[in-house]
Amino acid sequence: MKERPMTMVLAWASLSVAAQKLKDIQLDDETANSLLLELETAANLTDAFNRTWRSIHWNSARKSTKVRVTKTLRKMAEMILDHLEESVKLFDQLCNEQAKFSTIPLTDDWLEIRSSLKRGKEEFKRTQGKFIEPLPLLKYLQEQQNQ
Repeated sequence: MKERPMTMVLAWASLSVAAQKLKDIQLDDETANSLLLELETAANLTDAFNRTWRSIHWNSARKSTKVRVTKTLRKMAEMILDHLEESVKLFDQLCNEQAKFSTIPLTDDWLEIRSSLKRGKEEFKRTQGKFIEPLPLLKYLQEQQNQ
């Protein structure tokens, strides 16, 4: 075990707010509905992650229990990251579509969705950044892209 996982309560709250705001807008748009599905899935997985994290007492649990729970949490965190990244892509795609053909009224809710999504991603990176190591090839590609 390289890094011990941390709970993601703030990430869950941010993703839940973004999903609820999007649901309240009630759009009939394929991209918006896909975004809602991704946000709800990420929020539900984050909630399950938090419940699993709280399911053991980390200081007194046996090592085998900690290892088993940590493996489960790592898999869940990877799934959350996938849904979170897909949510960001879909939000950007929705914004690009609206820049071309404005079919959805622009309200303050969109700014709240954007900031909640951003906060959720930042909180995820803060709490799980060291817990989830990217694959070596992905890490190399990210380094090359940043140069």
